[in-house]
Amino acid sequence: MQNKVSGKIKEQKWYNILAKSMTLSQKIVALISIVVLCALLPASVFTTLRVAKVIYDRVSINAVSINVILCNSNEIVNGISGKMGGTPKEVSDFMFNYVNHVDDSDEASVAIFDANKKLVVFYNPAGLKDFDTSAQELVEEYSKYKEITYGQNYNIPNKAIGFINDPNDKRVGYVVTGYSDEFVNNSTVDSIVFLGLTGIFGLIIGIMGAIYLAQRVKKILFGLEPEEIATLLQERNVILNSVREGVINVNAQGIVTLINMEAETLLTEANVPNISNMVNCLAKEVLPSVPWNSIIKDGKTFGNAAVKIGDTVFMLTAVPIYLQNEIGGAVVTFRRKSDVYELANQLTGFKNYATALRAQTHEFMNKMHVIMGLIDMGAYDELKQFTKEIAYSRQSEVAYVATRIKDITLSGFILGKIARSRELDIEFTVADESELHREMEVPSVHDLVLIIGNLVENAFDALKAFNGERIVSLSILDFGKELVIEVEDSGPGIAQSEIEKIFQRGFSSKGRGHGFGLYLVKHSVEDLDGTISVESKAGEGTIFTVRLPVQKAGEIID
Repeated sequence: MQNKVSGKIKEQKWYNILAKSMTLSQKIVALISIVVLCALLPASVFTTLRVAKVIYDRVSINAVSINVILCNSNEIVNGISGKMGGTPKEVSDFMFNYVNHVDDSDEASVAIFDANKKLVVFYNPAGLKDFDTSAQELVEEYSKYKEITYGQNYNIPNKAIGFINDPNDKRVGYVVTGYSDEFVNNSTVDSIVFLGLTGIFGLIIGIMGAIYLAQRVKKILFGLEPEEIATLLQERNVILNSVREGVINVNAQGIVTLINMEAETLLTEANVPNISNMVNCLAKEVLPSVPWNSIIKDGKTFGNAAVKIGDTVFMLTAVPIYLQNEIGGAVVTFRRKSDVYELANQLTGFKNYATALRAQTHEFMNKMHVIMGLIDMGAYDELKQFTKEIAYSRQSEVAYVATRIKDITLSGFILGKIARSRELDIEFTVADESELHREMEVPSVHDLVLIIGNLVENAFDALKAFNGERIVSLSILDFGKELVIEVEDSGPGIAQSEIEKIFQRGFSSKGRGHGFGLYLVKHSVEDLDGTISVESKAGEGTIFTVRLPVQKAGEIID
């Protein structure tokens, strides 16, 4: 038993090694060749045996047919019974010519005997060896029979015997017809060769078809082997299920073929029904708000659009897939709109933090250079005075901001903006009435950094190339249940035709790559259930006013 199991394991290992060593094309060619060979070989063997029998039957039928014709011919009956006039030689020649006419190049040998079993006509065009002797023996053997059947003739190899009777049914002679073994063998060999050539031709056609099919399959699979495709599919599944975006794949017929785990989670949270049955459904039924005709038929990209699915608004992108210059479907990726804006807000807030920190660092380095220069010159009195002025100025700024803005993160951020304004040669002030003396859950300090930072930077940008008075004022007013933020600049103002466009994504007078700050501010304010307004006239500056509802920790906004 153990030897049998060991043998099976070895056989399996051998098979696996052979399978791994062959490419997909080689496997297809080998498989189809084996299938064709297995189909042709039994058919060829069966047909060969059948052909040999058919030829044998045909020879027997031909021999019997010639015998029947000759035995029932009046010319042969009259000639063999002596009723035909002429000398024996003339009668023999006449019967010989008659046999030749009946045989008609059939390569059959014919021997005619009289009632005394004497050979009268010997017709042997094929040169059948010892035919006269074998025919004589056949007559001797069957002369005692009153009649002979086809079955008895069939059992005589390559020969047939018939009895010649006169009109009175008296036996007057015998006819023996025979074919040479060479004739039978040649006919059989010719048929087998023809069948063999046909089989070989069929095998060649099968192999050529297998090669073409293998190349076609290889081309469709981009030259990859099945093991490589399996690996790619596994990697694809891992990647799709590891990304934090919902992914849905749609084929060229608009049918959903794949949905990753994140997409299932997002759609479940959005209360979309029958998510488990979404695969193999029409995409327009699952995502009716997406213009599938323009994506799949026209190849257009549907990008970064807000689409409501179920109870949730998602930021969705649909990109067509091209296979050999033809659209083979589309891939849809989506995330919750709130998540996208939260991430954008965080990134923008970090950018504002970094800008403020860089400005303070730059200002600090400038002052350090002055201090190092005074030390090098030995001007200690001037150094003392300079450091006092720096300390007083810094303390005054910190005290001024810190007494009004109690949140240390926000106050530090505003101090950074003050340092940046000096770097840009812009006067930046915090209004005396500004105050923020409590911690809030809504809006958070990150929300305020995003909103204030973008509004202040937008004001700085408006004044960078402005030749007039360059002043930016920030006001933060806490009215208990409402926070009012106001940013005013003395810049060139905004044309009335552009005021309605400034909050659109990507709109900017500074060119490509800008136009996202005010867009993020507007959506952040809306997410906080607040409002934003703008007042501006050409040449008279601009005022942005933001109103936000305030919620302390544990409070509920009315």
